[in-house]
Amino acid sequence: MEKTLRSVFEHSAPSEVSREDWKEVVLTLFEPHFRRPTQLRNNLDSFMIELRNLARIYEHPEHMALMRWCLTLHRRVLRIDRQGAYGEMRQLFPNMQASDEAWLNMFQVTSPLGSQAAPRDRAFQLFQTIDGVGEGCFKPQLQIIYAFAYREAMGKWPTKTGAQGFGKMVADFPEPRQSAPPIFLHDPILNIQVNQWRNIAAHKSFSLVGPQTIEVKYGNGGKQKSRKLGLHRLRKVSSWLIKTHNAVRLANTITFVEHIQEIFSQGQTNIERPISASILNIAHDLSTVGFNTVEWIVIKREGVLSVVDQLDRNPREALIHASQQLVQLAVGVLADVATSSRISKVSIQLLLPDGRVFAKARAAVTDADAFSLRKIHLNKYMDRIEWIVDPNK
Repeated sequence: MEKTLRSVFEHSAPSEVSREDWKEVVLTLFEPHFRRPTQLRNNLDSFMIELRNLARIYEHPEHMALMRWCLTLHRRVLRIDRQGAYGEMRQLFPNMQASDEAWLNMFQVTSPLGSQAAPRDRAFQLFQTIDGVGEGCFKPQLQIIYAFAYREAMGKWPTKTGAQGFGKMVADFPEPRQSAPPIFLHDPILNIQVNQWRNIAAHKSFSLVGPQTIEVKYGNGGKQKSRKLGLHRLRKVSSWLIKTHNAVRLANTITFVEHIQEIFSQGQTNIERPISASILNIAHDLSTVGFNTVEWIVIKREGVLSVVDQLDRNPREALIHASQQLVQLAVGVLADVATSSRISKVSIQLLLPDGRVFAKARAAVTDADAFSLRKIHLNKYMDRIEWIVDPNK
């Protein structure tokens, strides 16, 4: 148990850890945050994926406190207006999907630049992260928290929560019964509001004024301010925003999962599963057996998932092992209306440690789906898998 826990916090994946071990870790880490533990047990696979998100904040008390603050706010409002809360959650359910889509697009298809990269390039990537996480990931989660805080402070639900602007939400954030932790909407490094960081990044209101010194400008008109900071502090700002997003998102996820049946009973239609959710699930499954998922890309009509072996196995054996996820990848493609008619083949591509492509395994979506439905036998399915050494094919 201790070894498995440590592997979560170190973002490593020992191959000897069994699925039962992972379930035990999920229950140990998440059960204290659930009021309805049965819902956790019914969704263990989903929360195996969430382990890495929890690991990002677990050893940061201020962000764990933020997650608990959000959960407590949810529960206070649910006690006083349960049906109203379910209605609002039903309206804001797509926010969860939009946030996760943005997160996947950022962190499953890009790799951080190393210390050898030029300072300007590293700064630019950090600001890209701040912009993407702030607007695409955190803002949809903030709208959910804003709605609950507004209901507690104002006695009614806000109108058109999903249309609330980032700056207005931050500036006018309601004061609920218990104040939020200070790291919620202001960074702990320069005390700049989260929406201002997003504006700085989106409008490129920054410049390199020294070898590793950046000047940022924010605010409107004559009230514009400027601050200087080093790359190391900018990295801390980016890390703060990512952890803040994770804390708020985990709280929202737990509350939605605990009350999903009641939300659906309000008339929520079936929500299509985005390819991003499938890839996140596949990436987690692969990580538990020693693979790191580094890229998902669509080339013509082929969806290609690139992975790196973390356990130094024979490349051929590693690719065969990873290719077991082709079926789930194909099922994920078919479950997303945006990809079901656009992608006809799926591949899992093994990258060597130096970044070169070793080979890839490719299957027709129809063949993998047929095998998942037991319409064709394993031998026939395996015969139809293509093993391609030339990555240009």
